[in-house]
Amino acid sequence: MLFKKRSAPSFQTPPGQTQPIIRQPPPTQASLQGLSSPRPPNQHSATAPISGSKEQLEELQSFMQLSYQTVANYELLIQQMPTQHVASTLTTTIEEEKYHYQMMLQLYTALSNKEPTITEAIVYRNGYMPALKKAFEQEQKAAALFENAARSSSVPQLRNLYASIARDQQRHALWFLSYLTIYRDNKNEKS
Repeated sequence: MLFKKRSAPSFQTPPGQTQPIIRQPPPTQASLQGLSSPRPPNQHSATAPISGSKEQLEELQSFMQLSYQTVANYELLIQQMPTQHVASTLTTTIEEEKYHYQMMLQLYTALSNKEPTITEAIVYRNGYMPALKKAFEQEQKAAALFENAARSSSVPQLRNLYASIARDQQRHALWFLSYLTIYRDNKNEKS
């Protein structure tokens, strides 16, 4: 096997430490109605459980994989940040990506009554500018994917979650674009 698959990890425990298995009640329709990030998940109320099709679960799992990969890439990129301000913004982006992942994980578990399988992230080691450009492109692509998924989803909870994540991805892309522009302008001034 080329890539190692494992149960979906959680970003709630620091790497290298074992994570206790704590089962929260699965999200319900009422508790997931107004999903919006980056606020923390609410307590879940006890109403009718929700369900999703195989295709919706596969799409949700692929989005979880995307968020997981993004976190791994950005955690490497943060080490290359030229200023504390840029690093702080990237830290915020990482936390939002982790939150997206956690919300999708909770929703996947609620829809399927099982844990998803996530492939280990492949981290690409690029220089600062190529990594920043790739981050911008990934955020733009992710925003479009989530917007399309929100439009086509028949499950209101998925629609709300995807629309919220799409807005965050677009904001992240704007941040990266501004840093690309600032870096380019600073580089041109020094020449």
